[in-house]
Amino acid sequence: MMAVAVETDPAFRLGPPKILFRSIYAGLGGISGIPWDISPDGKRFLMMRESLPLVPAEGGPRKINIVLNWFEELKQRVPVK
Repeated sequence: MMAVAVETDPAFRLGPPKILFRSIYAGLGGISGIPWDISPDGKRFLMMRESLPLVPAEGGPRKINIVLNWFEELKQRVPVK
């Protein structure tokens, strides 16, 4: 992940790129969509890093559940009067 300073006044100008951090992150190749996000205050990143080596944890692989449109599901399960 890199950052570049941008100036627009008096003219558009880009500064030199600076490396923010280095690692191997999940989903950066061949997947549609953005595999990272920035916090609303712009001060933090959320990225998934590959675990190396890729060996299942004891008892099998770990599992993560992602719920899309969770607010719609909540409204269906807990109707508001």
